[in-house]
Amino acid sequence: MKVLRFVTAAALTASLVAPATLADGRNPGSALIYTVHRSGLPNNGGGGGGVPFFTVISVTNTNVQPATPSSFGGSTLVHYEYANVTANPNGDPCRPLGCNIFNRRELLTPADTLSVMTGCHNAAASPGQEGYLVISAEDPAQFGVAWGHDYLLGSEMVLSASGVVYSINAVPFEARVAEGHDTDVNGNGQLDFDDNEYEGVPDHLYVDSFIALAGSQLALLNLTGDDTDINTVSFTVWNDNEFPLSATKQFNCWFDVPLATLSPLFTENFLQNSTPHDTDELDVRCTGTGLYETGWARIDSIAVRTTGGLPVSDDGAMLGSITAGNRTDFDGGRLLWESNDKQFNGSAFAP
Repeated sequence: MKVLRFVTAAALTASLVAPATLADGRNPGSALIYTVHRSGLPNNGGGGGGVPFFTVISVTNTNVQPATPSSFGGSTLVHYEYANVTANPNGDPCRPLGCNIFNRRELLTPADTLSVMTGCHNAAASPGQEGYLVISAEDPAQFGVAWGHDYLLGSEMVLSASGVVYSINAVPFEARVAEGHDTDVNGNGQLDFDDNEYEGVPDHLYVDSFIALAGSQLALLNLTGDDTDINTVSFTVWNDNEFPLSATKQFNCWFDVPLATLSPLFTENFLQNSTPHDTDELDVRCTGTGLYETGWARIDSIAVRTTGGLPVSDDGAMLGSITAGNRTDFDGGRLLWESNDKQFNGSAFAP
């Protein structure tokens, strides 16, 4: 016997207004982190002929009900903090000189959504800017006061002159204070992902799979310490035959580079010739014989230190994504998978 259930208008409105806890954890939050932005940065020779790349950043206020029909209750300011990389003249893309922060603020009314082109919205600089972006909800009545407003969601599209290259969701963080309350519990002027102000950051990250010949890139951003502190990252990699491999890499602030640049173990040549691989994997010709090498990886911070070698943390906070970099010949992008275990020493940005 089927039971018919009817949802009243009041119940439907309540479900839209109140942030729900979803099974996959991708819920509206009070802060959003976009793991990569490109703001007019020219192509690096990957097939785009030097055309500039831009990112369309979208953010939405899912609070659909004003306090009164004629008021703007339910509105929020959103604070954009663009972390723009200062490139290393010595050429190491994983060790930039630092990240400069460019600030903007916009007002979102109830049910409002806003999309901006970073080439216009971010600071103008030649030949362009790249890095990551943090958006946080702020009290419209108190300038510069971040507050609990778990109604924000967002995504980004990276564009070239030829069209969309890839699209990625923002990473949301729920506030740990009551709605409408100041999130800066410790008064240090930054967003702390310490389970007191905002929820914690994943303890480690996963690349669910990679195809060695696909040319995928990895973007990682450091949230522990300041923009010059060095995060040492351990990559534990398994090939398509469960053969374990490992590598380490040091970075600061942010990078977005090909996996093959991080270590040779991500390359087709190494996996094909130096590991026992599964000959049945990725049989693209349907002949019963695999053709290309694949694998997966776990990414874990093992130490954060100052440039002078002083310890900052034995386990740094990171976020990241797989991207196509600034190329037009490969479409794709996705967030890294996250561990259930959290750590609570991440922040944006250091005062």
